[in-house]
Amino acid sequence: MKKYKHKLNMLEPGRIMLICIGVLAVIGLVLQLLGLKIIAWCVLGVAGALIIVLLILLAIEEHQDKVMNESYLKEEEKSWTKKQ
Repeated sequence: MKKYKHKLNMLEPGRIMLICIGVLAVIGLVLQLLGLKIIAWCVLGVAGALIIVLLILLAIEEHQDKVMNESYLKEEEKSWTKKQ
């Protein structure tokens, strides 16, 4: 199994990214209401890009967790068969 040098942990960065996405979305909607449509779309585009980046990072973390869990289960199975 593949050993990872660095384990991606998205709990805290993900929370911060969600706050930024929410703030940018509110700013974009306010700008839209004020009639600054081009700037509003740019801000909303940045919020959308952050959502995409967050989803990609979460997919990477999920894959790492899956690989590490499978590796752990194989090691446990080997140690269990040695004990018997």
